[in-house]
Amino acid sequence: MLAFTDLGRHYTQTELAQAKKQKIPTITAWGGERIFVSFVIGPLTNGKIPDIHIDLPDNWSVKIGVVRETSAYIGRGMTWGEIPTGPNKIAPDYVQPLVDLKNAPAPYLNCVATIEVPDDGHSPIPLETTIQAGDEKLPLSILVSRMGNLDIEPSLFSLELWEYPYAVARFYHIPEDQLFGSEHERLTKENLQKYVEMGGQTIATTIVEDPWHHQTYDAYPSLVQWTQTADGFHFDYTNFDRYVQWNMDLGIYQKIKCFSILPWENEIKYRDAQGAWVTEQPAVGSDRWREIWTAFLTDFIQHLDEKNWFARTYMALDERPIEEMKTVIDFIGQFKNASRQSLKLSGAVNYQTVAADVLDHYQDISINQAEIGDPHEFKQFLADRHAKGLETTFYNCVGNYPNMFALSEPIETSYLLWYFASLGVDGFLRWALDAWVADPWQSVNHWYWESGDPFLLYPHQDGDDTPYLSPRIMMLDHTMSQIRQWRFMATDEVTRDIRGVKTLTEYLDTLIDTPLPAKTVNEYGATVGVNKKANRQYMRKTVAKIEALVAKAATD
Repeated sequence: MLAFTDLGRHYTQTELAQAKKQKIPTITAWGGERIFVSFVIGPLTNGKIPDIHIDLPDNWSVKIGVVRETSAYIGRGMTWGEIPTGPNKIAPDYVQPLVDLKNAPAPYLNCVATIEVPDDGHSPIPLETTIQAGDEKLPLSILVSRMGNLDIEPSLFSLELWEYPYAVARFYHIPEDQLFGSEHERLTKENLQKYVEMGGQTIATTIVEDPWHHQTYDAYPSLVQWTQTADGFHFDYTNFDRYVQWNMDLGIYQKIKCFSILPWENEIKYRDAQGAWVTEQPAVGSDRWREIWTAFLTDFIQHLDEKNWFARTYMALDERPIEEMKTVIDFIGQFKNASRQSLKLSGAVNYQTVAADVLDHYQDISINQAEIGDPHEFKQFLADRHAKGLETTFYNCVGNYPNMFALSEPIETSYLLWYFASLGVDGFLRWALDAWVADPWQSVNHWYWESGDPFLLYPHQDGDDTPYLSPRIMMLDHTMSQIRQWRFMATDEVTRDIRGVKTLTEYLDTLIDTPLPAKTVNEYGATVGVNKKANRQYMRKTVAKIEALVAKAATD
């Protein structure tokens, strides 16, 4: 059997065996776009995988992978250091390159073809080709829109994913004395490359030890080394500079976010003159707190000026109390660089509990999807900030539904992005690109969150040079691309009056009156849908209509 499947859903072997051979609509793509085609082959005999390929012109790139399964706890971890052991469920959550597989891992293989459409691929007629698996063929039709030669800025819908170079070092066995050396650079850049290909433009850095209080499986030490001697504090920016430069080498350069002047638990760790660790927890706003941070900010700002990075640097605050935020706003404003400019502020906040005049000090904020309140009021809030030149994104994490966990169906990702894009957010933030657990190929369970929450990429096996994508990140990539296409067409003077573009925008405007699907908590502490089956059907139907309208708008 050779039949199309849906990238937006998970399949059991039984469901793959029941897949119906059907013709999918012509796929409409833009020049330079990356598209994903999902299909099943099987049943396979004796574990032998047939030759699978797609006939495309030489200037098209195609890579075929197989969706592989890992184990995922159906609940939520609650206790630091204690990885839940179960009950678990199979999660089809990473795509391994077909060329890596010597034998079939199961009788039916759910495959995903990643196709890179060339910039000059436009044609007034569809490209008719086939997916071939052994002797079987499946027709595939791709139309490259006349819009294909247009350059779409990622800023039309921004993407921010936080990166974890220390998790990379642990998983690939980088010795401590070789951290931020050439091998660490090569392996970290493999993940960063996937991020930048999706339009990622924010660098997440640490300026204190474990600013999130070691929530992740791996600690996240400070990229800035702090030492206090008899003559005061000294700061070594070697690792900070290297890591920022790695990002910039790949084209990730618009924002450098520094975590954090308000670390969780307010812990500040540094070495004394003898090299021993010292930990302090000065109260925010206290004399000692001001003394410590005055020393750092004075030195850090000078360093940023020297590197010519000041204008793109943000002091980042992650879900901190309002009174502490106010203290930081007043405090940071006292420090200027050589051009008499203050550092920018970024934060993850609940906008409903913070006065607008406070939030106006934040050039960049992100709102948890659970905290939007009345969507009409939220849409107005976004418009007001946009009019002031301030950026506002949304994020999701533990406790949210719909979501992007390993057991979340990928359609949830697409629906969420379209819903919030329709309200007017500037983009999407997710806290972890690659904060891997011990062995994600075997289990994605973690001590604090729903399974799969800390990462969207998987590490690769020896011999490979790119991380394994999850269907979740594939859906993220695909939907981000389409949202940017819509926003381009809806604002460009040549295309904004096209009937198909207006119809698409009008339909998206109706989403505001349909609340996000209701959530509950299961007996193991995980946030899930109240009616998962009905929710899936609604999200699939909604996204399918949007995608059909996007295709029509691009070909009108």
